[in-house]
Amino acid sequence: MLENIRAEAKAPKNRKIIIVLALALVMMAATALAVRSVLEPSRTTVFIFNQNYPAGTHVTRDMLTGIQVDSTVITGGAGIPIGDRYVTGDNVSAVLQSAPVLRMDVYSGTAAMASMLTTTGGNAIEQRMRPNAVAVTIPVNDVTGVTAELAYGSRVNVYASYNAETILLLQNMRVLRSAGGTGGLASVTIEVSVEESLKLVHAHAYGIIHLGIVDAHGYQFTAEEHPSYNITGFTVPADIYYQSGADAAPPAQEGWEELTGGGEDTEGGEESNEAIPPEDDFVDATDPRNPAEILISPPGG
Repeated sequence: MLENIRAEAKAPKNRKIIIVLALALVMMAATALAVRSVLEPSRTTVFIFNQNYPAGTHVTRDMLTGIQVDSTVITGGAGIPIGDRYVTGDNVSAVLQSAPVLRMDVYSGTAAMASMLTTTGGNAIEQRMRPNAVAVTIPVNDVTGVTAELAYGSRVNVYASYNAETILLLQNMRVLRSAGGTGGLASVTIEVSVEESLKLVHAHAYGIIHLGIVDAHGYQFTAEEHPSYNITGFTVPADIYYQSGADAAPPAQEGWEELTGGGEDTEGGEESNEAIPPEDDFVDATDPRNPAEILISPPGG
């Protein structure tokens, strides 16, 4: 009888211990899950190409295989959602519907990125171009193109010879691609503006083109846009104006005034940023070179 009373007295204590232990186990499990969720990065699906595919290929879902990766990529020290760069399980349908054609050649195992795709097709050169640029290809050889090692990223000057005169047509231009033939260098593709593309195509059609490799960061532009030379000497001087970076443009000619912030208003109320020649110079409209640009001293000056 006494033993039964003692057993009944101990029972509530044992239940309390069991409850405490159970709660402790639950808390430990919850803590472990919380720590894991913090330390283990979240995962998502990105797609890679199953095989090698050339530019212009229409991409379909069966050409891709999904793999699990971290859902955040580190770019420039900052975390970026992987869907902003790559084709993922969340955006694959939308990407392939809006831009299903490869802009460049891809290889088996390459992760699919939205920037690789376009709506109408393309190639590797489009991947390298600025959005508003034009790519023009001209034939050259190891002599007119300087070297067979000319490649993407090189910077060149373009010289055009018409009859007995040679002009510096374009300065510090970026090469997008070079191609070889049986005898070495065969052609080069240059990134130009619309205006420059017309100059380059015209020079190819009616003149002889030579390239000159330049250092993008140390190149010195000429004061005149198009220096020229013939058997009598320089018809337009090739004086160096200043040192520039790879994408800089030459400034106004020395001695000209720049109307930047406080210039006189032009028609329409807008301020002019054009360079104005000094009053003691004037444009000779009869000059056969480039009458809109050649400045000479006034008569008797």
